[in-house]
Amino acid sequence: MRARRAAACAFAAWVAGCQVVAPLPDGEDGATSAEGDGIDSGAGDAGDGSPESWAPPAQEAGPCEIAACSAHCARSMDLCELTPQYPSVEACCTVCEVMPSPGGYAGCRAPETGDPAGCTAAGPLGPEGGAGCVGRCEAMCTLYAAVCPMELADIAACEALCAALPAPQVFEACGSLAVEGSLGCSTQQIYAALGAVDKKARDKVCRDILEGRCPKPACVDSH
Repeated sequence: MRARRAAACAFAAWVAGCQVVAPLPDGEDGATSAEGDGIDSGAGDAGDGSPESWAPPAQEAGPCEIAACSAHCARSMDLCELTPQYPSVEACCTVCEVMPSPGGYAGCRAPETGDPAGCTAAGPLGPEGGAGCVGRCEAMCTLYAAVCPMELADIAACEALCAALPAPQVFEACGSLAVEGSLGCSTQQIYAALGAVDKKARDKVCRDILEGRCPKPACVDSH
C-alpha cells in the first residue's frame, strides 16, 4: 500500500511537470554546483578525469513499479481523460502489473489519439492479442482470476467464453452501461472488485460479474 501511495504521489508530481534530479558535477574537481548543502562533493580523482564518487542523475519516478506500465498508464490517463479506460492510475498500474507479461500488455496499448475509439483500442478491451501482445480476453480472465480466484475454475474456459462476446467500439471506465453481460460491464465490475473495501464486498462483486450485473461505476480523478 505504501508503494502504491508513493507511486500515486510520483504521478501527481509528473503531471505538475516536476522532475527529481540529483546534483550534477560542476568543474573538473567534481564539486557540485550547490555549495554548502552537506553533500560530499567527491573531489577525489579516479585518474581519468572523472570524480570517484560521481553517480548518474536520479531518473524521474513513474506511477507504477514496472517501467512499461508507468509509460502506458501515464499516457493513458493523460490522453484519454475524457474517455478513461481505468478508474484511477492505481487501477491502471494494478491491471498492467498483474498480467503474465506486463510489457506485452503495455506494448500493444500505446494511446495515439484521445478520441473515444482510439482510447478504447489502447485500453484493456482493445487489442485481440497475438505476436507477444496480451489480448483482451487474456487480460480480462487474468484480472478475474486475480480478483475472484474462488469463482474461476478454468481460465481457458473463461477465455473461450470471452471470445464469443463482441468487443465494444467505445468503452469508458466511468460511464454507466445499459447492456448487462457485456465485456464492458464485466470490466467495470472488475474495477469495482479492485476497489472493494473488504472481502465480503469483493465477493458480492465477483458474484455480480458471473450474473452479468452492471453497477454505476465511480472514478477517482488522478489529476
